[in-house]
Amino acid sequence: MSPDPHAPTLSGPSASTLAAMLGAEMPDAEDLAPEAFELVERVRDLVEAVVLTDVDADARGTAAARIAEVTEALRAAQRPKDKVVQLVRHRNGRFEHMTQAGSGRLNPQAPRIEYDDLPTPLQPGESREPLEITARVTLTAQHGGPPGRAHGGVVATILDQVLGVAASASGPAGFTAGLDIRFRKATPYDVPLLIAARFVRREGRKTFATAEIRVGDVVTAEATAVFVADRSLNPDAGAHS
Repeated sequence: MSPDPHAPTLSGPSASTLAAMLGAEMPDAEDLAPEAFELVERVRDLVEAVVLTDVDADARGTAAARIAEVTEALRAAQRPKDKVVQLVRHRNGRFEHMTQAGSGRLNPQAPRIEYDDLPTPLQPGESREPLEITARVTLTAQHGGPPGRAHGGVVATILDQVLGVAASASGPAGFTAGLDIRFRKATPYDVPLLIAARFVRREGRKTFATAEIRVGDVVTAEATAVFVADRSLNPDAGAHS
């Protein structure tokens, strides 16, 4: 079968591939210092405070100087940018990408997405029936677009992230190759949101999933997605690859 000229160009390994490459060398989630999470929370609080602040210019200048000092202190020891991905393994075998922008718990830019019970990882040769992943998040003013509403790009990020988790629960999902979103209502911030995403089917290297965001009983956004797994993780995918 000839290559699809419209197929996305996927360069570099996915998190699933990196996890497989690390194997037993992947650190345990329990080994992460509590101070690492505390730092992330304080930076998140700082960003929201900057968005909402109405202090005078002198106070802003003083704060900027103090923040610059802290920034330089953190730069004293850094990972190379090509090694920014930080993966950890949980006791049930599930791996977690701690620095990704969708919900990475060591990335202060990422929304504070909290997942409900996640399934245990599949073992080689296992398959899983379509399942649903649920998660919760409360956005803040730093995620805003129109007054009181979340920016559409942030809504897309949340949907893409939870869709990816649902797709990965059925096996290696790889990269997002397509994401179709319908914004039904305004998605507010400072209000608890429920995200539900489900694996639908697999065709060769492609995994299909659907999701929606709810505020109470109201659906504010819906999405469908297709993910393409690394060929190295599914070399016998066939015509649908």
